[in-house]
Amino acid sequence: MLSKKDIKSLNVGIVYSRFNEPVVKELLNSCVDQLILEGIDENHILKKEVPGALEIPMMINAYATKKKFDVLIAVGAVIRGETYHFENNIAKGAIHKK
Repeated sequence: MLSKKDIKSLNVGIVYSRFNEPVVKELLNSCVDQLILEGIDENHILKKEVPGALEIPMMINAYATKKKFDVLIAVGAVIRGETYHFENNIAKGAIHKK
């Protein structure tokens, strides 16, 4: 269990997609609000926008290799019928093996 001091100092990276912006913005705002509610300092939360859901795993993996974040979060919305992304398992690409 982390102490309040440890939680406050966690460095969090959030990668989110621009595509399906209204849905993603709501998810992103809720995510950030919950992190702050849990005690993470807002200044320790970096948000990075990418064009779409397919780019999220690449950016998450790039951040993971830098090892500057304690926590990485991917936020995106893939809606059936808009693109072929729905059929792909995008989340599989975000898994980083240590």
